[in-house]
Amino acid sequence: MLLRKLLIFAVVLSSLVGCGSSNQSDFTATGVSRTNTLRFLDETPDISVDGDPVSLGRLTAYNENGEIIFGPDEDPYDEEMVFAGLPSETDLVLLEFQRGAGFTVGTFEAPVNFLTDDDGVITFNDVQPTLKSGLGDTFNVRVVNNSDYPADQVFICVLGKDAADTAFYYLDFDQQAMERFGALEQSATYSTALSNLTSEGGNEYSFQCPYDKLVSGRIYLSFGQKLQGLGLTDPNNPLGLVTPSPTGAPDAQTVFEFMELSATIGPNPNDQYVLFANTSVVDFFSVGLGMDLHYHEDNTETEMVERVGFVDNARNQVLEAFEDSSTPSEFQSYVTKDGTSDVIRVLSPVQTVSVNPNGPTASFLDSAINAGWTEYSNQVLNIPDNLSTFQYGYQYTGQLIQNDILTMTCTAKPAGDTAGGNLESLGEVCNLPEPTSRIIFFCDDDQPLPPNTEVRDTWKNDGSQGHKRLCSLLSSAMNRGVFETYSDWGDSSKFYTRPDGKYNHYSKIMHEFALDGKVYGFGYDDVYGQDPTLAEQLAKVNRVVLNIPKFPVIGQ
Repeated sequence: MLLRKLLIFAVVLSSLVGCGSSNQSDFTATGVSRTNTLRFLDETPDISVDGDPVSLGRLTAYNENGEIIFGPDEDPYDEEMVFAGLPSETDLVLLEFQRGAGFTVGTFEAPVNFLTDDDGVITFNDVQPTLKSGLGDTFNVRVVNNSDYPADQVFICVLGKDAADTAFYYLDFDQQAMERFGALEQSATYSTALSNLTSEGGNEYSFQCPYDKLVSGRIYLSFGQKLQGLGLTDPNNPLGLVTPSPTGAPDAQTVFEFMELSATIGPNPNDQYVLFANTSVVDFFSVGLGMDLHYHEDNTETEMVERVGFVDNARNQVLEAFEDSSTPSEFQSYVTKDGTSDVIRVLSPVQTVSVNPNGPTASFLDSAINAGWTEYSNQVLNIPDNLSTFQYGYQYTGQLIQNDILTMTCTAKPAGDTAGGNLESLGEVCNLPEPTSRIIFFCDDDQPLPPNTEVRDTWKNDGSQGHKRLCSLLSSAMNRGVFETYSDWGDSSKFYTRPDGKYNHYSKIMHEFALDGKVYGFGYDDVYGQDPTLAEQLAKVNRVVLNIPKFPVIGQ
């Protein structure tokens, strides 16, 4: 590494005798052309913080007005770090010492003046950074834009709730702070263009994301214009956040998509923040985003990378799959186009049934649900929780269906389910009526609770943990077309193979083109591990990278 650095420095020195540079910032006061260069020397490069060794130096240069005029530029941390090509207007430089790209463990800041320097090479010997222990207030997020939309036409919004669940917040990118949402009329303030973020060179941009108000967090990306249907309908209700609709005004004709990015912490003093990240197409599919989580193992230089999202060219492949004759027309009819016949998005059954309660998908699963009800009218359904893929700790003993009611008793629960009283799972008897296609697609019953009815006797995603787990197991089996064979509930090779095709075709296609076949295609898709959720302690996370795939400008 040192030999490579010396060679670079030799090239820099050789450039000092040249002339004819077109970059005015490379001229000194005497008019001699040169390449302004900074050298940072450390004879024993062994800095570490909390056992984590430094592996990278990241330089940013500012002019006298505090504006970034160079970098950020990165170089491996060793005996000599060289940064060449700084403008002569450089007034201050900030060198960040990083465990991995995005995670800074120490900083060194110094004024510089190339205009009065003799040869344009400034050397800092025995650099001693100011070290900071532990996790800062933010973590690093990078966005890679491979689309045909220029950076000033790609817009980003970050939102989440506080841990006390009192309000929704959005990220003010300039202040690097979470601010409370205001009214819908202020929607333009909640997003910013990628071009306003820190440029990482090429098509990459970055920002620092606070995590203290990132419960139930999301990152929205929109293309061509900012999202307008985002904000509070009532400024006095800070939890009444309206998010963009893929089917109604004002964003129905805007290309956008979101990813989930949440940070949570437990109630105990020694609990640490954990970052949860995943791709979700529960409501719709637009472009096929990707997400990389870069993190460090304890006390090593080894960086690990986990990736979720979609395969290359997923958008085209998804659209081709919906056009294929094997996809029922009930699902093909909800490919949404603009006035030029370009596809904006594909709607999921959750959205199609919401938009048209009597439409083609509203009864699509009815015959399969009825077949399952007939099966378990003649054969008892027990859920022993003995499938090899996942075991949840809940066991249920059933009875033959009578009067269209499936009766299940919770006979075992995991140690983590400590609720009691009306929310006690163990021994709870749930009497579930035959569900509708709407309920199964929604993974919830969104209708008002009938009079004198207990939550445990409905499909509502509410009540005890045991009731919610039971509904999730049953609903996921019906979405995947395996309800009548319990041994297939956790076997992904059997999903979406039902001969009559009565299953969630939208989810099937999403899984076909998702990395490792993992994606949230419907609300309970995490059952038996079909979701792509990434989870890591924030103290180990170096950065999160959002990948926008290659796709053309829509409507041209």
